[in-house]
Amino acid sequence: MNSDIDLTFKISIFGEKTVGKTSLITRFITNAFQMDTKPTLGAAIHVKYLKSEDKNILLQIWDFGGEEKFRFLLPSYCSGSIGAIYMYDISNMNSLKNFKEWISVFKSGLKDKIKDAPILLVGGKNDIEQNRKDSSEYFKFVLDSGLFINSMDCSSKTGKNVDKVFKVLLDEIMKYLSTIQE
Repeated sequence: MNSDIDLTFKISIFGEKTVGKTSLITRFITNAFQMDTKPTLGAAIHVKYLKSEDKNILLQIWDFGGEEKFRFLLPSYCSGSIGAIYMYDISNMNSLKNFKEWISVFKSGLKDKIKDAPILLVGGKNDIEQNRKDSSEYFKFVLDSGLFINSMDCSSKTGKNVDKVFKVLLDEIMKYLSTIQE
């Protein structure tokens, strides 16, 4: 399949530390869950080959460390991204508090032509739904910001909605590309 790649997309996954970014990527690529993932230092790059309709797609997934000390790397590493996932932990609403800063830093690395690349808001750790910290007003504020194309929850532990997260983002990327190529 490698020599027959029709499309290559670079997507970025970012958010605060310990929200489950690496676990989401690992589950998506290997269909396995690892309990003891190590913190991402700077960035890690992962690759997945997909078949969508009649296209062979190479997906480059850039996983960014959520610690403040790595945030300065994000703009240069995001260059070339055509979509993103901003991830938060449903049991920790504080993991959403800096969303505007994260989005601003991400977008500062994009070229003008793709400044409106789709960003999906993803709540991780859905397997601990009973621990959800519900701040409906704040969550509504986040969604109403206009920075996200959609939102959804997933669980890397159980696999719930993991593939769907990437399918939704890829569908939005395809729509977005059709609008900027017209």
